[in-house]
Amino acid sequence: MNKDLSAEQVTLNTEIARNAIKEYDFNSVKFKFIKHLENTTFKLSTEQGNFLLRVYCGLQNTVQDIESEAKIIEYLSNCNNYEYQKPIYNNSNHFVTISEASGISKPVSILSWIDSPIVGNNVNDISFFEKLGKLLAHIHNKLAEWQKPIDFQRSMLDADSLIGKNGAFGYADLAYKYFDRETVSLFESVYQRLLDFEAVAGREKNIFGIIHGDLHLNNVILHQNSLIPIDFDDSGYGYYIYDLAVIVANYWGITEYSEIKTNLIKGYRSLGKLSSEIENRLSLFIAARYIFIALYFAGKSEQEATFKQIVLEYIPSYLAKLKNVIACI
Repeated sequence: MNKDLSAEQVTLNTEIARNAIKEYDFNSVKFKFIKHLENTTFKLSTEQGNFLLRVYCGLQNTVQDIESEAKIIEYLSNCNNYEYQKPIYNNSNHFVTISEASGISKPVSILSWIDSPIVGNNVNDISFFEKLGKLLAHIHNKLAEWQKPIDFQRSMLDADSLIGKNGAFGYADLAYKYFDRETVSLFESVYQRLLDFEAVAGREKNIFGIIHGDLHLNNVILHQNSLIPIDFDDSGYGYYIYDLAVIVANYWGITEYSEIKTNLIKGYRSLGKLSSEIENRLSLFIAARYIFIALYFAGKSEQEATFKQIVLEYIPSYLAKLKNVIACI
């Protein structure tokens, strides 16, 4: 897909978004395009307030999956410990609206807008990671207690679903063809180690459950000195240690890595359980994270031109980190 076709996708998704609005009771709606990457997102300004609209573009985004994502956020919001972007239901009392333009239908959802900045790289105090670890443990604990609706459905985030031949949300099949044999062998060695871990660890409720799946610092908002986790689009059933790995993977190899990891785990253990045995597998899950991202970007680039530059810019650095972290597994 070339750049012109990517622009066509944005134009199409903008029309889909505008048609979806007809299913809500918003007045005087103004659209502001945010980005087109995994999904196409817009800021809505209305008489009722501001909102985030997403047009879903991923292979994993079934209606039932997205409805279940909304139920996760809604449940956590009702726990009253942290604030969340709340799901907005349409006139049919559903979170997902199927909207059509030019004969193409896509799912659309709307969330409340929180007018505060994402954390991103703006961390000046390492103790921030202690707060983040505590937030993560809170999410795991609450979702472990939750009596899920009978129609609840979210993806698995285990070895097969993360980095197996059909992993990376279905993009791995395309992606594995992108890499040379040496790199694929590295991926396969980590995959086998994950399978070995799963065979021994099992899926006991103290180590496995519903996880966020993508809680890097671009998915955390700092609002009135409180942390708000956003974008549960990748949430599913996985090992809790993977959520910790997602965070620290961004800091592997820097001087502050050990201190960041120490603070994150300290915060996590203030509310959640994490044995030394499972903690010692953190490097394995960091490696899995690097492979997942590489597979996702490479596979997605076969369909979306917007990912071509990402592949060129980021995959070499992820592969370099992968080789480094494998030595510590």
